[in-house]
Amino acid sequence: MAPEELADLLSDPYRVACPNGHTALNPAETTPSAYCRTCRESYHARELADRRRDPDPCKHHRKRKD
Repeated sequence: MAPEELADLLSDPYRVACPNGHTALNPAETTPSAYCRTCRESYHARELADRRRDPDPCKHHRKRKD
């Protein structure tokens, strides 16, 4: 994925999530990666989840409220 393609995906709020399920992402300008403002980590595009295409990436992180 090109950096421009990732930037386009990230322009849609809440569409892309980091491996921890956060959506506060800033795209890198020259590499296909994004910086998660919550984790304070950078992730390559292949580590990110497109929430429209992939199953809920953070489902296993949520605690059930039964």
